[in-house]
Amino acid sequence: MNALTDSFFFWLALIMALGTVYILPSLVAIIRGTENLGLIIVLNLLPTGVGWLAALIAALGLPRKDPSDSLAVRPMTSPQLNSHKTTTIP
Repeated sequence: MNALTDSFFFWLALIMALGTVYILPSLVAIIRGTENLGLIIVLNLLPTGVGWLAALIAALGLPRKDPSDSLAVRPMTSPQLNSHKTTTIP
């Protein structure tokens, strides 16, 4: 056990794993695309376990963003498919 605790790679892996667990609520919120991402990040940065737990609950419980609000998700029509209409995207 003493040889394991003297290993640099052990401590590096442990710190990286704990850092990932610490930011887990923010990662979940980003992946899910929740509405109040800023609130979850602020809650996650609170230096208490209560803030982390509240951020995790919020990341899992808050509704997702509506995909129609994003400009990148809008479907674009091809001029060849809709030759009778011309549409412009603002």
